Amino acid sequence: MPRRFAVAPSFRSYNVVLSTLARADCHADALALYRRMLKEGMPPTTFTFGVAARALCRLGRADEALALLRGMARHGCVPDAVLYQTVIHALCDQGGVAEAATLLDEMFLMGCPADVNTFDDVVRGLCGLGRVRDAARLADRMMMKGCTPSVLTYGFLLEGLCRARQVDEALAMLGRVPEVNVVLFNTVIGGCLAEGKLGKATELYEIMGSKGCPSDVHTYNILIHGLCKLGRIGSAVRILGEMEEKGCAPNVVTYTTLLHSFCRNGMWDDTRTMLDQMSVKGLIMNSQGYNGMIYAICKDGRFDDAMRLVQEMKSQGCKPDICTYNTIIYHLCNNDRMEEAEHLFGNLLEEGVVANGITYNTLIHALLRNGRWQQGLRLANEMVLHGCSLDVISYNGLIKALCKEGNVDRSMGLLQEMMEKGIKPNNFSYNILISELCKARKVRDALELSKEMLNQGLTPDIVTYNTLINGLCKMGWTHAALNLLEKLPNENVHPDIITYNILISWHCKVRLIDDAAMLLNKAVSGGIVPNERTWGMMVRNLVRHPANLEGY
Repeated sequence: MPRRFAVAPSFRSYNVVLSTLARADCHADALALYRRMLKEGMPPTTFTFGVAARALCRLGRADEALALLRGMARHGCVPDAVLYQTVIHALCDQGGVAEAATLLDEMFLMGCPADVNTFDDVVRGLCGLGRVRDAARLADRMMMKGCTPSVLTYGFLLEGLCRARQVDEALAMLGRVPEVNVVLFNTVIGGCLAEGKLGKATELYEIMGSKGCPSDVHTYNILIHGLCKLGRIGSAVRILGEMEEKGCAPNVVTYTTLLHSFCRNGMWDDTRTMLDQMSVKGLIMNSQGYNGMIYAICKDGRFDDAMRLVQEMKSQGCKPDICTYNTIIYHLCNNDRMEEAEHLFGNLLEEGVVANGITYNTLIHALLRNGRWQQGLRLANEMVLHGCSLDVISYNGLIKALCKEGNVDRSMGLLQEMMEKGIKPNNFSYNILISELCKARKVRDALELSKEMLNQGLTPDIVTYNTLINGLCKMGWTHAALNLLEKLPNENVHPDIITYNILISWHCKVRLIDDAAMLLNKAVSGGIVPNERTWGMMVRNLVRHPANLEGY
């Protein structure tokens, strides 16, 4: 039999093991040992609490670490500065910035000194939440506590101010920073350009050198991007020239920004020249850069140029991705160039590019728009086989196409399929089917379907009710149609002139001219303006049946 030792481990032994586990990043094991110590009645110390709290923080459980820290006093223990800082850092990283700020206040009350890293954690977190003023007040408090803000502190504050569109405050703060660097300048230059303050951005750019911060490639990229967004392409090109003169080599980002701007503004010759320059310098754009250009070129309807750019991508060793092809297919479809879109779709499959839901849905939408519902349905089946899902627009298009063919049962099946696949039908989905059921004189089924809309969390709209009212009138159930009209206010739906025209038309058909006139008066008293059709129906029926003219 194995020998058993009756002597329990000492408190010191536990602490040694805890420390070893913590150093080995075995945080779950350290936490388990801490709990075993408590279970065995060993009083925890500040060290024990520290190991447990750090383990919880590393395991992403900063809220539990905070609770542990606040429970230390019950055991006669006081958290030290390191423990406070550990929990504050974890809270900020795990979305508990407000709790971290409160804990920092508690830390001050306990007389624990906070270092610059702790302040930076909370400043960064507050700025991330848009609480820039609170972050700035904390920085002031930081200095009062004798802790000098770091470059990082100012970086967080300046970025927060610029993001909050408080550029004037950012400029004022930049002027107060004891030791500025290029990153701080870049942040504020970007903020100025985002707010259209081109003069201020240029001024900062020009004084950077005198402050010992020569512009770097990021400075130039920020300037070029901002100028292009403001439509100052000529100025952006001039900055590119200055950049090269000062020995700062443009990178792919620099050229991509300018190329996108050239394409958006139809500057095709400049685009070609710059692409050649990039090629000479051995700079190759990634697919995202090319895709931005292809989008702009397609938007301008230059599909041949777009395809040439695709070929150039390939020659540069940059493989076109599905986004590349989706962009071209989308614009071809929107320009009624279906044959080319379908040909390109075939090519991308041959090249081994995997089509996605966007590809299929774009083509299906276009096929259905062109009345080619059978091809659309065939492509939808192929799409499902490839693991892609139709979107609600594709389903609606197929439902509408099948309804046009009189295949209501199959359309209803598609509605059911949508719900089974987790794609929520919208009002349009139901309105198509309700309309078709009413046309087929299946008004009771249409009314049931309108109730199902409510079960699906949808609210029938005026189109739904107008369709149902028209269907009821066609069946000769005008009393039911009028009842439905009366219910509309309770459903928070307001009748329109189409609603009244439907009812007036059917009352005129059965020569109930007085009732038609009452409906007209009701519409007018409800603030609904009769249209040409309304007056036409009333006049025609009064002329046809002169006996009804009495009293008008």
